[in-house]
This record gives sequence, structure tokens and C-alpha cells, in this order.
Amino acid sequence: MKRLLILFVAMLVVSGPAFSQKREPGKVKTLVIDPGHGGDKPGALGKHCQEKELTLSIAKKFGKLVEDNYPDVKVIYTRTTDVDVALSERANIANRAKADLFISIHINSHPTSVPVGMETYVMGLSRSRANMEVAKKENADILLEDGYKNNSEYQGFDPNSPESYVMFAMYQNAYIDKSLNFAQYTQEQYKNSIKTTNRGVKQAEFFVLYKTAMPAVLTEVGFISNPAEEAYMMSDEGQATIAICLLNAFANYKAHEEAVAKPKKMEIDLPGYGKNKPQKPTPQGDPEADSTLNAQIKQDDALAATILQSQGEEPPKAVIDPLPEKNVPPSIEPYRQVQEEIQTVVQKDEIVVEGVTYRVQFLTSEKELKDGAKDFKGITDYQMYKQDGLFRYTLGNESTIAKAKNIQNDLRRKGFKDAFVIAFYNGKRISLQEARELQEQ
Repeated sequence: MKRLLILFVAMLVVSGPAFSQKREPGKVKTLVIDPGHGGDKPGALGKHCQEKELTLSIAKKFGKLVEDNYPDVKVIYTRTTDVDVALSERANIANRAKADLFISIHINSHPTSVPVGMETYVMGLSRSRANMEVAKKENADILLEDGYKNNSEYQGFDPNSPESYVMFAMYQNAYIDKSLNFAQYTQEQYKNSIKTTNRGVKQAEFFVLYKTAMPAVLTEVGFISNPAEEAYMMSDEGQATIAICLLNAFANYKAHEEAVAKPKKMEIDLPGYGKNKPQKPTPQGDPEADSTLNAQIKQDDALAATILQSQGEEPPKAVIDPLPEKNVPPSIEPYRQVQEEIQTVVQKDEIVVEGVTYRVQFLTSEKELKDGAKDFKGITDYQMYKQDGLFRYTLGNESTIAKAKNIQNDLRRKGFKDAFVIAFYNGKRISLQEARELQEQ
């Protein structure tokens, strides 16, 4: 403990010049954007992507918006590619640039898929175990750095040691008020523009914020462990909306600091926004109205409906993507609906389910497709079987046609208009009629 106290005093002496750097009073002219993680430090892992990918994409979109609307502001990134940048160096980049604001973008995670929402942190003592755990998770990148124990920047700091956080208890951030202002602006934008949980402004011991000599925040823009929020953050619409929230927060902060009016109109040119936003899809799932469906698909759909009715069930209605109307804030709900349906379809090729099961065939190819091929449109939990020299791709291993039809409707909404229900018995393809007879025995 004594050694830590001595080291802390030494760090104040060494870092003193950084805190006395001169910058133009009242002006916000240099912004440093820090996309969390990178290189061999992927950060939190989702089902379909990694934190480092999302943070970089969102950071670049945010930076572009600032450059488009504020030509007087210099935008600096701590990284622009998938490279590893030490936590200490991220702060040093901002300090050397004499930045007026530092924004670190991260993605949250949890052992379960339940938590959702967005939160923004400033430097300070954690008031809860949960906040401390978030900080420890983000600080853990230090442990992945080569020779970190001998790095004078860290002065023996161990992200997993409670004693190491003693230095934060004595640290008084000269920019805490301004950091809190920007954090509040950010959360207000999230609350007004994105229909998810507002987790508020919090304090925690983030090393990257501790080392910066200017107003600084770390914002967690969603939970990659929640399938709905992962899908939203992966989408053009979701990334554009988050970037616009950060732009508006920056605009409010800059206007407040410089005592000027916020621009009346902002230039927004991003995929997923305005004229670049995907059009609302037309209803899918009506075989009789869809002339592109072949006769076999029509026959199978009709038979599936007959079987459902014989089982006392109504065929599920086609799913129509409820994208928001004009001027209505985008919602995560459509992504939640899609992911909840897809979550139940995690099956592996080698798994053979005994008895009658139903799948949805959505793609056929003359050659075997590689994982991640654009033909899959982001679907990864598919199965493949080969018949008549063709590779056929399916989703699901459902016990009833009703469940398979829900998957079919979702796939048609995603663009696979020819998706149709098929049946298997002990892992072998059979006709729907055969499946019906087997289940009636």
C-alpha cells in the first residue's frame, strides 16, 4: 500500500505538465475519438461480431459528422484500423494534441443476454460493484500488453487488484464538471433518439480517463451480449443513430462552452439515415401473391397450412418489419423481434434430432458456400444438406410447422422470398405429407 501511495505522488509530479497544458479558453477545437480495443484485443464478443469492430465503425461515422458540420474542429482518432493501441498511449495521443474533449466508445457485455441500454462514464470512484466490474473489464486490456509490468506509464497498476484503485481515490479531476456536462448531453440524446434503457451517467475508475488531461468520457453504446442490441449496433441504421446522438451531444457541449448557438441544421450523410435509409419492406409470406415462388413451394406452403389447421392451429401471419415512420426515433424493438425468433434456431449440422422435425430452406447453391458469404445476408446458424447435386441451406429443427413458419416469415422479410418449410425424419429429408402421416401415428 505504501508503495502505491509513493507511486501515485510520483505520477502526479510526472503528469503535472500535462495538466497545465495551455489551450484557448472557451474553445472546443480539437476532438479525440477513441474506438475501444483493437488488434489482438477484441473486447467483448457477441454472437456475430466483436466489440472492436463496432467501436471503430461508429467512431468513424461520428468523426465524419463532426468534420462535415464543424470544419473548424480538428478530429483525431486513437486508431483508424484494426490495430492495438495501449491504454496509456490512447490518453497520450489526446494529451499531445492538447485536445479539448476526449470520447472513448465502447460496447457493454454481460454473462446473460438480459441487460440492455446505454450508459456514459466519467472518471471517479465507483459507487457500485457493477460500475467497478465495467471498469475492470475495460482496464483489463493492460494485462494483454507486452511488458506492461515494466511500463512506467502504469506504475504497477493491476486492473484486478483492489489496492491499485487507491490512487484513484486521491485523484481530483480538474475537468470533472465539464466531463459530467458532456456525459449528460450524451445520455439525453440516447434517451430521446433510441428506445432502449437509459442507464444514466456514472463514475468509475477507467485508466484511459484517469490519464487524460481534458474533459473525457467513456460511453457504452449497448450490450453486445443482448442479441437485439447486437443486431441494432451492427445495422447501418443503428450505427447512424448512435453517431448522430454523439454529434448532437457534441454540438450542445460546444455551444455551451463557447456561449454560441447550436447550428440550426446539421449535415447528415450516412448509410441508414434519411435518403440512405432502407425502404420499408412490403409484406412477405403470401405465396399466392408472390409470382416468384415456384409450384413446389406453393404446394408445400398449402400443405403446411392444412396440417396446421388439422392440429387446431392458425397459420401465423407474415411478419412485417415495423420500421419507424419519418421523424420517429428509430427503435431497437424490430431488431429484438428478429433476434428472439432467430435465437431458437441454433442447431449444428452434425446434430440429428430424432423423429419428425421441420426446417426452413432459404438458399440453394451449385457449390458449397463458405461461412460469411454475402449470400447468407448475415445468417450464421444455418444447416446444410446436399441433394440432387445441390447444396441446400436451412434454418431450424422445429417440432411443429407453426414454429417453422415463424422462421420462414422472418427469412422472407430478410429478403429470402423463396424460403419454404421442409420436413426431416431422423435427419433425412421427407415430404410434408410423410411427416404428417408419421406424426398422426
